[in-house]
Amino acid sequence: MKKVLTAFILFAATPATAGVTLGEAVEKGLKADNLLKEQAAAVTGARAGLSQARLARLGGFKLKGMYTDGTDPVYAFATAMKQGTFSMASMATINDPDPARNYMAGIEAGVPLFTGFAVSNSVKMGRLRAEAAQHGYERAKAGVTFKITYQWLTVLLRERLAGLAGETVRAAEAELKTAQMLKDKGMVLGSDYYGAEAILSTLRGYKVNWDKGLELERQRLASTLGLDSAAEVGADGELKETNYPARAAAGARRDVLALEKAAEIYKTGEAMQANSVLPVVEAFGSWETNSESLSEFRDNRMLGLRLTIPLGDPGYFARKDAARAQASMAASRAAEARRQAGLEAAEALNNYNAARETLPVAKETVEKARQSLELFRPLYRQGRQSVLEVLRAQAAVLQAEAAYYETLYKLNLYHAGLLLASETLDSAAVAEMSAGLAK
Repeated sequence: MKKVLTAFILFAATPATAGVTLGEAVEKGLKADNLLKEQAAAVTGARAGLSQARLARLGGFKLKGMYTDGTDPVYAFATAMKQGTFSMASMATINDPDPARNYMAGIEAGVPLFTGFAVSNSVKMGRLRAEAAQHGYERAKAGVTFKITYQWLTVLLRERLAGLAGETVRAAEAELKTAQMLKDKGMVLGSDYYGAEAILSTLRGYKVNWDKGLELERQRLASTLGLDSAAEVGADGELKETNYPARAAAGARRDVLALEKAAEIYKTGEAMQANSVLPVVEAFGSWETNSESLSEFRDNRMLGLRLTIPLGDPGYFARKDAARAQASMAASRAAEARRQAGLEAAEALNNYNAARETLPVAKETVEKARQSLELFRPLYRQGRQSVLEVLRAQAAVLQAEAAYYETLYKLNLYHAGLLLASETLDSAAVAEMSAGLAK
């Protein structure tokens, strides 16, 4: 009774492991991932930059205000003219004027009419940056989804391996208890018994290593989901062979598209440098009031067109060559990314096919190992086989089962990798995998 009570207390004190399905893990992990938050902020910033570029077409509008006080002859002469207080008497003191003060308030506006295509190219670059940022976000989201899927599958595998090791150790310990009694009666050789104990120690070593590995992977999963690493988080699912529906590739990869947009940005920057020698035409206007004492303000206005032509810029050709070099570098990066994307897709498909073809072999190995163990047990109890052979058979079953579940793990992981490489690892694909791996 005391043992039962103690066991109940220990069970009640042990924290329950909360299991999450793959779909739940991905949903939580995407919300907690800081890289994805950074990419979302980059999208917001790029869209704001596009709005800023578009609004530049409206020109500028500003209010002006200033108070001045001085005895400079030119300043005093101009101030009197602006205030409307200039008279012939002012000429007598033009070289030695009294202090003149002025309150000025005004409005000034300018609208670009032609900027050498600078505004239109800025809008184009803003749009390309927004598109590149969106592609980057979508690719980052797929990458984070794969990371979470990998961690969840790893916990699922570790849980199964730890369970297998525990079952095997308990079965081996039961066999050793029987062998101990037989050894005491002289029916089991001491050498066989101690050899069997050595195998049991090896199995216990597997259990310790796999239990510790499971503990670490659960901590990593908790951290991936934005939880405290000390939280007990498990994988609510089952490793099994699943026939996933075929999903056609979604076209160009998002990371490649982002680099292609970046190449277009640099190409547009090259065009902007080439056009920097074109004239700039701006319509402007201003309205201004001046007063000596904050009363009797006198206003004036000015409207006009301003033409600016940059001539004699010694750095023009250097800037143009630098922009061309940057555009060439960006185009090369995009081309290399396309090549790498093709290689990654081929590698992912090869890995998936290899795991699928290996699975029947691993399954057959488990069946043969179990058959061998089932044949050894009755022979051992009849005294026709050694306990050493029984434990060897148990160890062989554990190794075969571990290899089988590792193959199932690879099959599902490589499927996720293939989806990532083909840009189809989206919420629908995650839902399919989550349903396929449900208990």
